[in-house]
Amino acid sequence: TLGAHRFWIGGRTDSPAIEVLIASQSVSLRAGETTEVVRALKPNQWQNLQLTLDLTSGTFSGIVGSPGDVTSFSGKPFSPAWNGVFEFASLDSRNQPDAALPTLELDNFAAQDLPIPPVSTTAPALANAPDIAALNAEMARLAGIDGDFELQTDGTPPAAPWHPGPNSVVKFSPTAQSPHRNVYAAGGLGLHMPNRVEYDGFGQTLAGMKPDKDGRLFVGFDFRCASKDAGGDGSWRYYIGHGPGNSAAVELFFTGAEFFRRSADARDVVSALKIGEWYQVQLSLDLKAKTYTGTLTSLTGRAEFSGQLASGWDGTIDYTFIDSYGHRPGIRPALDADNFVIRDTALPPLDAPAVVASAPQREKVAAIRQQVAAMNAEVEKTKQELNALLTDGPGEMTYGMCEGTPHDARVQVRGEMDRPGTSTPRGFIKALGGGPLPPETEGSGRLELAEWLTRPDNPLVARVMVNRIWQYHFGSGLVKTPNDFGVRGQLPTHPELLDHLATQFTKSGWSIKAMHRLIMLSTTYQQGSASDASPDSYAAFPRRRLSAEELRDAILAVSGELDLATAREHPFPSPLGWGYSQHGPFSAVYESNKRSVYLMVQRIKRHPFLALFDGADPNTTTPERRATTVPTQALFFLNDPFVHAKAEKCATRLQAARSDEAQRIDLAYRLTLGRAPTDAERSDAAETTSAVRPDAAIV
Repeated sequence: TLGAHRFWIGGRTDSPAIEVLIASQSVSLRAGETTEVVRALKPNQWQNLQLTLDLTSGTFSGIVGSPGDVTSFSGKPFSPAWNGVFEFASLDSRNQPDAALPTLELDNFAAQDLPIPPVSTTAPALANAPDIAALNAEMARLAGIDGDFELQTDGTPPAAPWHPGPNSVVKFSPTAQSPHRNVYAAGGLGLHMPNRVEYDGFGQTLAGMKPDKDGRLFVGFDFRCASKDAGGDGSWRYYIGHGPGNSAAVELFFTGAEFFRRSADARDVVSALKIGEWYQVQLSLDLKAKTYTGTLTSLTGRAEFSGQLASGWDGTIDYTFIDSYGHRPGIRPALDADNFVIRDTALPPLDAPAVVASAPQREKVAAIRQQVAAMNAEVEKTKQELNALLTDGPGEMTYGMCEGTPHDARVQVRGEMDRPGTSTPRGFIKALGGGPLPPETEGSGRLELAEWLTRPDNPLVARVMVNRIWQYHFGSGLVKTPNDFGVRGQLPTHPELLDHLATQFTKSGWSIKAMHRLIMLSTTYQQGSASDASPDSYAAFPRRRLSAEELRDAILAVSGELDLATAREHPFPSPLGWGYSQHGPFSAVYESNKRSVYLMVQRIKRHPFLALFDGADPNTTTPERRATTVPTQALFFLNDPFVHAKAEKCATRLQAARSDEAQRIDLAYRLTLGRAPTDAERSDAAETTSAVRPDAAIV
């Protein structure tokens, strides 16, 4: 691995101003025939290379190395062979076809008109930027789990550290404030969930929740069933355990009439409940013994209960919530909840002295929350601006292929990917007069392929193309095997005509439009089709069925809704929302009134209309369109909404264009068939329209 990769920057067509050679043991600068080593290297060490270009003096300087260990150089002249333009940067192994090169990994390429910061393994700090993480940590320290909800906002869903469940309509309200004061001081907000059957819920991820030295954790919350006007037999669920509902330690349930506990897998009634009465639940969890005790207390009564922690609990406490996935289905009562607490010390009883609020602490938390909200709003605004730049960009976005890294391929012995054989240089088919690509070829070689295919001494491509165009117009090519002009293909029926058309094609600058004009203005093409001549004589244009695209365009044209304006791009999903994979590929059908040539064609899923009427297979070349006749085609014209809609548009068009029924019949024939009706057709049409009128007599 003594070969060197080359990084260079300068003008296209290999006109470097600066060349840097990267080998396994060194980094060197090359100017003409002179190579200068600027730093020794060792494998598997990341290095940072920076170049500063001085266009005034025609020199450059730079550094190469790692944090705290860099080598600098300066006053190096640009290459004398440079063309004076900076427009291209490249990494290649040019002029080292036989040298083994080390594996090279690269990252973080930049080119800008501002100095690049010194090499570092930490991101540079933004000037005067507040630390959101530190503010959130301070708010969490001061507010805890925000169990009394006094840091929330009236009329809004739960905000951090709480969050609402998917599509939940829970909101904070002063009317949901608990009257109990033994755990938290008097406040002004509680959380309300409505009296309905649809899902509702809210919860919080518990960070660093640890029990006391005896393995005990103390939990409490206040609740009341506020109303059950719409019904109240369905149950709410209180949950504390691991994850959002998958591994409960304790589950409690309450309907509009009863309170339940879960012990292991059993669910039992603890006490009756009264609508409108506030209750406080206190739990003492013994995580070592996997048991718990609890009380359900109100101003009018008290009930004690106990049980085993839920079977299947994995030993982790990191999530708590109330949601509507209770043990009984149905409409749940309206629920008010407040004063959640989870800690490693015992909770005071309901009749303990009231807690006094710490106003300065609340004010500080509120100030931090306001600051974080403003910062998050600014981040969101910047995110939207960035997304707009990514999606809109300086110009309209176009989907296309990008160049890979050109390289010679190895023959796979017996087709096995793990048995690479000899390297095969890139080039063209030798049997057709091709050879390897020139060594100075840049890019994929597609340009060179196009130039080789269309060179003046190669008639094959022109013959294949004009044969396809002829086949399109006459239904049969001069060569009956349009995909095979080789020894296994059929000979042309009129070789002189084929050569004449190919010659005219190349003389016109490979103009397909000119070839269409040449064929369609010929006497042969313009002759009538009522002939018994052989198909190979081309003495007349043969009648044929409309292709799928022509059929759709004809339906739109007859309805008067064919939009002949140039189409724009399809409304593909935003690139910011891409989530497609090999097993979940993109697929869509975009309906429009544009010509069918503008329909989106995708390889993995054919357009339903084109597939039904024998459109081309996008997975392969289609030299000839099949002409099938199947029941689904007839059913399409009878039942498809597209046909019905366009038929109604056509009828409206005829009624608006002509007031006389006979004139409408004539116009209908001219629009649909391009000719006037015969007397018999006119009579049949008049009889049909008379029979289908709403006021027609039923016979």
